[in-house]
Amino acid sequence: MSNKHQILPKLKNKKVIIWGARMTGIGAHRFLAAHNIPIEFFIDSDLAFQNNKVLNLEVVVPTDVKEKLDSNAQYVILVAVSLKEEEIKRIIDKLGLDGVVEVISFRDNENPYFTVDILSSCNLRCASCPHSIEDHDVPRGSMSLETFKEVFDKILADAPSISHISLYSWGEPLIHPHVAEIVEYVHAKNVAVALSSNLSIKFEDRIERLISMSPDYLKISVSGYYPTAYNNTHAGGDINLVKSNLYRLRYLLDKYSSNTVVDINYHLYRDNSGQNLLKFKELAQELNFIFSETYALVMPLERVLSHLEGAPDFQTKRLESNLLVTIDEGIAVSSIGATASTECPFRENQININADLTVPVCCTVFERGENVVAQNFLNASLSEIASAKSKVELCTKCTSLKLPEYNMGYNRAEWLKLAQSKTLNDVGSKSAPKVIRLLNDH
Repeated sequence: MSNKHQILPKLKNKKVIIWGARMTGIGAHRFLAAHNIPIEFFIDSDLAFQNNKVLNLEVVVPTDVKEKLDSNAQYVILVAVSLKEEEIKRIIDKLGLDGVVEVISFRDNENPYFTVDILSSCNLRCASCPHSIEDHDVPRGSMSLETFKEVFDKILADAPSISHISLYSWGEPLIHPHVAEIVEYVHAKNVAVALSSNLSIKFEDRIERLISMSPDYLKISVSGYYPTAYNNTHAGGDINLVKSNLYRLRYLLDKYSSNTVVDINYHLYRDNSGQNLLKFKELAQELNFIFSETYALVMPLERVLSHLEGAPDFQTKRLESNLLVTIDEGIAVSSIGATASTECPFRENQININADLTVPVCCTVFERGENVVAQNFLNASLSEIASAKSKVELCTKCTSLKLPEYNMGYNRAEWLKLAQSKTLNDVGSKSAPKVIRLLNDH
């Protein structure tokens, strides 16, 4: 019996709250629903969820949790996140919830979180993404439907209590011709599905087939409301096509009565954090979608290390001037309060599988070579993968430089202070002033 099944008796006759309203929490909800355990509400510190619901359940900010509790009832908070569990436990302690409610981790060492990059190619060439760099050794292509079924069947055999799977990493999954069938296959095993897309695609029939399968979570990455700002960072995309597809999504979600959580994830840069940001917020509110914001980062890990070693690539040099928080600034503030550790949630909690079946040490690396811990997932056991991960030399350098904390965006309030100190140049709108201040707390 896996750890996830072992928590079920602890939830009996308790009021269960899930901390984490995105994919891991949604997966936990599906897992518990299969065992007839109802959920009271979600908790999430991301203000993007204010006045929004997930799976028709309220999402409560941490500071409001205590007033939601009935003193005559017994509660359990199930912490269902993939990366920031330790930070959440510190928040629970600060809020005085520890001891008032029982806190249980949904994380399961025997059943890690899986990401399958069903398509290793992308239709865009975003400067912050490695797909904008031509000189790399990553093969382009897609995972066939039959191969995916083999991969997923092995995942279930290796980790029978998984609650969700992500079908993206560096590629654009909605271009995959069988993405709807893949979602259908996963759902048939009662596992939740997460997708991420730039949505700058013209496959209307494919989008409709996908939404008819009701994927559990769909993140849409954008970086500007007006074409000038958007094209600066989502190179090769068409923001008007994206907007059209967002309206199409709203129509299709209503048509199929789908509970898919649509999260418009807005990447904040100096050139898009004024009128561009306001207009996209209004659009998200009109369509009743989640609108979340994230400070743009340079990816992947190899590019960050090259920068720290004094040899940044051209794209990184160009991006630095448009970042609200530079690489060096982000690492510095994310490291505040961080303890020395050789552990890394990117490495320990997740298994990533590329379209060519190679397994990288974590989701933050891109190049093959020494970062690959298994050449073919179908021929490797979880113990063999874990053992190979422990021997990757890059991990020692990464953890010592506090890059896991940087990629997770620790100490978000400090990121905000840095961003607010920057001069912005919002572009694209004729009515927007050239130089503005950052609007509010993102």
